[in-house]
Amino acid sequence: MSALQKTKKLLRLDIPLGLLEKNEDNPNKMSAREFDLLIDNMEKTGITDAILVRPLDFKLAVDLAAKDFDESVLVAAFVENKLRFRIVGGHHRFDGAAYLGFETVPCTVIMDPKFDEEAEKFQLVRMNMIRGRMDPQAFFDLYNKLASSYTDEVLQDAFGFAEAAEFRKLIEQTAKALPDKHLQKKFKEAAEEIKTVDGLSKLLNEMFTKYGDTLPFGFMVFDHGGQRSMWLRIEGKTMNALDVIGDICIENERTVDDVVGQVLQLIAKGEMADALAKILKKVPKHSIPEGLAVAPTKEHLAKIAAV
Repeated sequence: MSALQKTKKLLRLDIPLGLLEKNEDNPNKMSAREFDLLIDNMEKTGITDAILVRPLDFKLAVDLAAKDFDESVLVAAFVENKLRFRIVGGHHRFDGAAYLGFETVPCTVIMDPKFDEEAEKFQLVRMNMIRGRMDPQAFFDLYNKLASSYTDEVLQDAFGFAEAAEFRKLIEQTAKALPDKHLQKKFKEAAEEIKTVDGLSKLLNEMFTKYGDTLPFGFMVFDHGGQRSMWLRIEGKTMNALDVIGDICIENERTVDDVVGQVLQLIAKGEMADALAKILKKVPKHSIPEGLAVAPTKEHLAKIAAV
């Protein structure tokens, strides 16, 4: 099937959000600030780029499309038959539409029979490299899922990294996503001779193994739906404390997530006032800029100071 034939077979419809599902392997991440800008732009212009999807039941989609229904009847048939679609490109626009209360969103439906689940995974990388920010761990998790079935040369080409410039872009995005400047510098130096995705994957593992314990701090990341996140710098003592909490949770058949979450909620509710007062006396003071609109984390204050 030629590119022209594939284009003509595409369906362009407004599909209910409830029929769409996100691909959890998507390695493209967007910061809270970037998401806010996307929402602002959508409020000003609407959704200008359709969300790219593929039907999870291709035969059913073809059978329904062949009935030559008009758009509204075809979409109603999708709903009646509970036909679902997975997002290939446009995860953030989907999140934005849900946030803004859209009931339907403009979609481009891929109707190429050869566009299967593995082709979808390749496109997750190809179509998203220029949008958002590549999360290295999510990307390499996706890579490892496919590595057992394809050679690295095939994956390089399928992901769109056969060209040197595109592969260097992947290295740059991976470096920027690393939480520490020391690690970023070491990674870039070591990556100079790397030519394959497999090589990058191995390098990342080596970097964290070799330098992880020498970093001045690590990060505890709180993330909610990829739209709100907070990065807290933690030292070794805090990490060791989490290990102790983990042992306590094992003994009591609880999770660290729930216990730490409850502690934070109790502090926020003022139910641990005495303990909080002791903590505030113990930790150092910082100069907080007037009118600061974000939480005063060390990471935020460092970035403000660097401007």
